[in-house]
Amino acid sequence: MAQTRLKMLPISLLSLLGLMVLGTTASEEPPSTSPTAEVELICHTTDPAECYPKIFQPTHEFQIVHPDQDLPLGLHVRLDINTGQKEAKINIPDEEVDPSLVGLPVDSSIVTVDTPDSEPEPAQRPRKLPKNAPKYDPDGKIKEPPKSNPHAGNDAAAFFESLTYLKKGLDIDSALESLSDVSHDIYYGLKIAEDYDTIANLFCLANTPALFTASASPETLSRARVAALTLSSVTQNNPKALSEIETHWPKLLASSCSDEPLSTLIWRLIPSSGQPDPAVSKARISSISGLLKSSKIRSHFLSNNGMEQILQIMNLQDQNNGDFEPAARKAAILVLDNFLDGDMGASLGEWPIGTQQTDVVCEGRHKEGKEPVERCWDWHARLWVKGNKKDKEHWSHELLKKVTEQRRVNNKGGKKKQAAQGGKEEL
Repeated sequence: MAQTRLKMLPISLLSLLGLMVLGTTASEEPPSTSPTAEVELICHTTDPAECYPKIFQPTHEFQIVHPDQDLPLGLHVRLDINTGQKEAKINIPDEEVDPSLVGLPVDSSIVTVDTPDSEPEPAQRPRKLPKNAPKYDPDGKIKEPPKSNPHAGNDAAAFFESLTYLKKGLDIDSALESLSDVSHDIYYGLKIAEDYDTIANLFCLANTPALFTASASPETLSRARVAALTLSSVTQNNPKALSEIETHWPKLLASSCSDEPLSTLIWRLIPSSGQPDPAVSKARISSISGLLKSSKIRSHFLSNNGMEQILQIMNLQDQNNGDFEPAARKAAILVLDNFLDGDMGASLGEWPIGTQQTDVVCEGRHKEGKEPVERCWDWHARLWVKGNKKDKEHWSHELLKKVTEQRRVNNKGGKKKQAAQGGKEEL
């Protein structure tokens, strides 16, 4: 992509571009005010037709406002909460309100910005909310998808039918596929998360004890992969759905899957004998990453050797001719997004902490074929970098850099806390 450029172009060229993009004609009413001789443009490509003014040029019709445009004061601005698209036009105070917005608070339907010439209003007390006002919800109301086609009702019926089938253990594979197809939708994802029985079944299918035996059937592997991907989609960018799963969490941990506690299965990635399936492992890691956005679930993960399991699955990449590379990369993203990269919403300061084993000890365990332990995390990260030193874009380089930086920060903060409490770190 070409680097963004700001250009000063004659207004005649700007007008031409406006005609091309907005489809205006020479017969349309000219602007009420004359523009300046030159207008500063933003160009993301070399095509002049794709340029637009740095300062938004309002008309009497709504136009799209680009994210990097400056918005003048005193406009009528509206925002599509589903797409995040902002539009604006010249504000007309006496303009007739859209009938669909009648009865809504003004701030929910229109955003007006006072002009510099307007006189400041006298200080007023904060307005009291009505007694029956709904509780503020930062995530907003999640609405059912619009029934814009004659099949919409059938789609909803099929969805709820699949929920029933899965809960009753009927036609499990078809029900799983149906739920998986719509689980990325915020509305249907929330409906899945709200139903405890459905969530419990998905967790058991994705973490069934059969996965940790020497050989799992193709049917078991397929169901585990689809169930894990469905859980991943339900929690992806859907905080309300994740909140519902968090509410179910104590009950889920107390439940069992084939007579084995779910609490002992949910973070286990390596079977007692043999090796896990690479595709299922990748899907399960994806579902775990979505769950870790919850502080309550993340705390359980860390206190139950979750990071050691992640290390062990990543260690398999060196033993299987690349079969586990996709799963290892997905695991690296999990670690970065949830513990190391603040720009991706990671909760910094929770991991990594504590002292690592010496390289001699970690290398010895590795040569003996022993499972990696969390106190050798850094040594293994360096080993991955060494094995991919020619590929500077390999995920291992960024992972080692972030682990080293964050461990230094975390351990320094831990020592200060211990000094303040007069205690010593227990290794």
